[in-house]
Amino acid sequence: MPEKKPKIKKEPNVQIILPVRKSQSRPKAIKKPKIFEEILRQQDGRSRIKRSITEELIKIRKGEAAGKTHISPYAYIYADYLKGSKYEKITRTIENRLTDLGISGKIHRLSQFKNLEEIIDEDLRRGITTIVVIGDDKMARDAINVLAGREAALGIIPLGETNKIASLLGIPEGAVACDTLSQRIINRLDVGEINNKIFFSRLYINSQRRPITCDGQYDIFSPGGDVLIINSNLDPAEKSLPNANPKDGKFEILVKPKQPGLKFFGKKTIQESLFFAKRLKIESSSAFPIFVDGKKIFYKNVDIEIVPAALKVVVGKGRKI
Repeated sequence: MPEKKPKIKKEPNVQIILPVRKSQSRPKAIKKPKIFEEILRQQDGRSRIKRSITEELIKIRKGEAAGKTHISPYAYIYADYLKGSKYEKITRTIENRLTDLGISGKIHRLSQFKNLEEIIDEDLRRGITTIVVIGDDKMARDAINVLAGREAALGIIPLGETNKIASLLGIPEGAVACDTLSQRIINRLDVGEINNKIFFSRLYINSQRRPITCDGQYDIFSPGGDVLIINSNLDPAEKSLPNANPKDGKFEILVKPKQPGLKFFGKKTIQESLFFAKRLKIESSSAFPIFVDGKKIFYKNVDIEIVPAALKVVVGKGRKI
């Protein structure tokens, strides 16, 4: 007979609960490390956001700068020699005074890489209506050559050795000129053209050898004498020169004979003679010199013409014209 297995007495389910010590704490959940590619994607996204914000800020700043350029109708161009320490204090004073008067504007400083004509052309395209040059007579003449025939006005703040043009226009030297500029008294002045090149003051022919035809009506010829063709006289104190008016639409032509024998309508005289004309013509088979605003240039055939009211310029109360 098979053996009977002893019966096992089943005990009821008993749940054993161990006491928890106060010093013990529940273990924190451990975060699984992110995948390397996911980390790179997040960093790349942050970089793109930073670049986007930076680009937007740059655009805003450029827009504000462009807006400032268009708000002011003035642009200021400094002569290249004003960069030295000699003029540092006075140029700072000028800029502060312009700000106080509310007529500050875009500033340019000439150098071998910055051409005056290019700067002026760019400013005019941007809507600038007053070009102010800070410098001497050479700077003023160069600006006149560019601005003659245009609607923009020329302002001058004279700084340098020779400032006869500013003196003629009644503009004081240095920072005081800013006040004259702010009053904005505009005059329209004539300029001269010689073979389509602008000049402001005068032409000088030494030892005349060729006749000058005036307005196609008569000739002036003084062999060996001197001839001055004047639009504006920068030396009004010089009594030997006529007080030329650059608003009358004609040249004053002063003939100084070397010796008796000035021929005019077949008559002879030993005195200086003054003529008026709008157009002059000189024809020659060989080159001869003419001093154009003091600069010696050689010509053969020459056409000279007055251009009435071609230059808009800011003048002062003490102007001599």
